[in-house]
Amino acid sequence: MAGSPLRQLAYRHRWIYDTVTATSALSVGGVDRLRALCSEWMVPLLPEGSPVLDLCCGSGEAAAPLLQAGLQVTGLDIAPRALELAALRHSGLTLVQGLAEDPPLTESSFAGIQLSLALHEFPAVERRALLRSARRLLQPDGVFVMVDMHPAAGVMKTLQQLFCALFETETATEFLKLDLEQELQMCGFRVERRELLAGTALQRLMCRPQPKSP
Repeated sequence: MAGSPLRQLAYRHRWIYDTVTATSALSVGGVDRLRALCSEWMVPLLPEGSPVLDLCCGSGEAAAPLLQAGLQVTGLDIAPRALELAALRHSGLTLVQGLAEDPPLTESSFAGIQLSLALHEFPAVERRALLRSARRLLQPDGVFVMVDMHPAAGVMKTLQQLFCALFETETATEFLKLDLEQELQMCGFRVERRELLAGTALQRLMCRPQPKSP
């Protein structure tokens, strides 16, 4: 979905996207902290060298803290240009082009999977397919950490609504109405930890795979 003209402009001109990201990230301590939110919870749980996946990795900024921690990181994205940028910026990142809903990767091959600020981009059917794919790719004792939007409170609510109107698609508006914990459970995860950030405008969740039915 193309979204608003401002959204399309921001993706054509990187400086606009980076400016919006930097402004939005102030409430969690800046861009570097925003991009490290998943890794903050994942890294302490995994031995060095563990294979991890950054789903919808974009140009690789959220994968960088995982690489710095000594993990073996695969980044998957559908956009060739994003993967080109990731290859230039993060030489240790193994890159795979493919759909997050149907990734060309081996089942149960990752000890950890992260998904940073991407799930709200997907319509309902594709969103559930993505989560079920993540469940298949995760090892039985693996960890899935994600960060995404959450309905904001107070002044942040107005700012969030404005941001969605200017830069997001209708999938983000629908995502804000979603019971994400229930959705994760439906797709094979159990939520072990959850935190609200940025005046409740963001949520961070850590999940483990539910045992598969015999």
